Amino acid sequence: MNKLLTAEFMKIQWRLIAVLILIALIADVSLASSNWGMLSAVYEPSWPNYLMYIINLHTAFFFPLLSGTIAGLICLYEHRSGGWKQLLATPYSRSSIYSAKYAVLLCMLAIIQVLFIAAEIGSGMVAGVEGRVDWLFVVSSAVLGWFGILPLAAIQLWFSSRFKNFGIAFSINVVCVLLNIVFSGLPSSLGMWFPFVLPFYTMMPQGTPFSPRVQEWSLYAMVGISFVFYFLLGKYMFRRKSWMA
Repeated sequence: MNKLLTAEFMKIQWRLIAVLILIALIADVSLASSNWGMLSAVYEPSWPNYLMYIINLHTAFFFPLLSGTIAGLICLYEHRSGGWKQLLATPYSRSSIYSAKYAVLLCMLAIIQVLFIAAEIGSGMVAGVEGRVDWLFVVSSAVLGWFGILPLAAIQLWFSSRFKNFGIAFSINVVCVLLNIVFSGLPSSLGMWFPFVLPFYTMMPQGTPFSPRVQEWSLYAMVGISFVFYFLLGKYMFRRKSWMA
C-alpha cells in the first residue's frame, strides 16, 4: 500500500494543483475582503462574523469545486494512453488502487484546509477585523469541514474514475456546486441529503447572522453513513469495471 501511495503522489500534477488552490484561495480572500467593509457596517466587525462570511464562500463553492477537480486530475493519468490497463496489471488489487487514490485525495483536501486557515486569518488581520482570534474554533472548523467533505470526495472520485472525459465529471461538479445556493439555505435535516452542501453545514460557525440551522447529531451521522456508503459503492463499481484499457 505504501508503494501505491508513493506512486500516486508522484503522478500528481503538483504545479497545476498548486495553481488551482492558489487561485481559489485568492478568489475567496478577495471576495471576503472586498465586501467586508460593507458587511462590517451592518454587522459587528468581529472575527466570528468575518469567519462566517469567508467560510461561507469556501465551503459552498471553492472547497467542493477543488475537491472534484483534484479527483479528476488524480484519475487523468490513467485515462490517457491505456494507463488503467498498466495500473491494473500490477500485483495490487483494484480495491487497494482505489483506496490509495482516495487517500491521496483526502490528503490534498487536508492540505487545502491548512492553507485556508492561513488565508482566512491573514486576510482578516489585513482587513482590520477587531477582537481576538478563537483558534479553537478556527482549527475545529477546518477539521469538521474536512470531515464533512468525506462522502462528497468519495462520489467525486467515483465519477472521475468512471468518466474518461474530464469535462463530463467537471461539468457535473460545477452544476452541483451551483445548486449549493439553494440547498445551503435549508435546515440541515433537509439539505444534508445533498452531499455537496455537507461541508457547509459542518464548517460554518453557529450564532452568526448567516449560520445554517444545524441538527448536529443527525448531520454527523449522515456524514459518517454516507461516507461509508459512497466509498464502498465507488470501490465496488471500480472493481467491476471491464471497459478500462
